[in-house]
Amino acid sequence: MKKPSMTLLIALGLSLSTLLQAAQTRTKIEIAATDEARDHRVYAAPEFFCSHFKGGLENHALKVDLSLTRNIYYGGLRLGYEYVRPDAFYASTDVLAALGANKADLKREKDKTKQHPKKEIRETLKGHKGHLWTNIEQRLGYTFSSSLIPSCTLSLFGAPGYHYEHVKGATAHWWYVATGLKTLQQFAKHFHVGCDFKVLYSFAAHDNTTLTLPTTLGRKEFWGYEVTLPVEWTVGESRAFDIQLKPYLLKFNVQSPETIFGARLELGYNF
Repeated sequence: MKKPSMTLLIALGLSLSTLLQAAQTRTKIEIAATDEARDHRVYAAPEFFCSHFKGGLENHALKVDLSLTRNIYYGGLRLGYEYVRPDAFYASTDVLAALGANKADLKREKDKTKQHPKKEIRETLKGHKGHLWTNIEQRLGYTFSSSLIPSCTLSLFGAPGYHYEHVKGATAHWWYVATGLKTLQQFAKHFHVGCDFKVLYSFAAHDNTTLTLPTTLGRKEFWGYEVTLPVEWTVGESRAFDIQLKPYLLKFNVQSPETIFGARLELGYNF
């Protein structure tokens, strides 16, 4: 009777040892996975876009309507931070500053800009001439992971923001609130494709000119939207670095003939 009892005790001891080892291994794997999780992301992005306007404008001083076709080309830099973790809080801070000009200005100011580039940029930043575009936005929301579609995340968010622009000294600025969604689907280890969509409600708009600006059209409040189609490549085995190409279409005011087409190339670091 002693041999079976000893055999049973030894078997129980081995089973317990195996379970402990498995638990320790699982804990190590979870710790490693946590250490490798890169939920924080900072990025810098050169950005180029075109503001296309074709329609009527009103001059309040002369009380006449004007017809205008105009393309302004902008180039600038976007900086941001993002926190994305499946089934967790979502946050993003985004800042953009860009300078622009239309074709006529570029031809007319070409020689002058070559002679005094710092002066031209300084006067543009002060609002005396040229075109300046700045925007800041803070997103807060929640990221869901999909049980139906593997390797897919969906972030829902709300976002307050502030926008300022001037066109040859005519300034306009306003506050806005936005709500939207951000999706990202993994198709390969280093390749993701997504779709971002948001709706904007702008308010407290103010401009300092008798000629209504293409975006505001003299209105204090207006609705808009933005659609972005990001394509992402991660770099290296650790996937700490990524490159994201983000073409987009933006309408700040759906009642305005102005439409903005653009793209940015985000260079990101994940940690």
